[in-house]
Amino acid sequence: MRKSISILVVVALTAAASLSLLSLPEVHADNTFRVTVIHGINGRSLGLSKELPVVATVIKDGATLTQLNLSFRDVVETDLPAGEYLIEVESLEAGPLPSMTVGPVDIPAGADVRLQARLGAHKVPIIDVK
Repeated sequence: MRKSISILVVVALTAAASLSLLSLPEVHADNTFRVTVIHGINGRSLGLSKELPVVATVIKDGATLTQLNLSFRDVVETDLPAGEYLIEVESLEAGPLPSMTVGPVDIPAGADVRLQARLGAHKVPIIDVK
């Protein structure tokens, strides 16, 4: 029996607003910002595999910068050049699902951004942006 799961549909305006209101330390000399990405959703809570593999497409200034393959408990930390970003996350195993999206939003040099996927109310996957 195939479960119909409507997941990975959150973050809209609240995430973009959170990113735009970040308090910034001094600007990095190299015009970068720090980002930490955390996959914190155990797929078993959604009736899927524990790993819940996803692909995160990172788009900078309208062009695809990279695609990250992530599984439950993966953490990625890196510095990226300042600019306008759009991040789209899609499940690799749950069939056709809407994507989780952050942005587009301008991220300035010196920002310290943390994106954490987790389950919100009613087991709805969300991305916390700090």
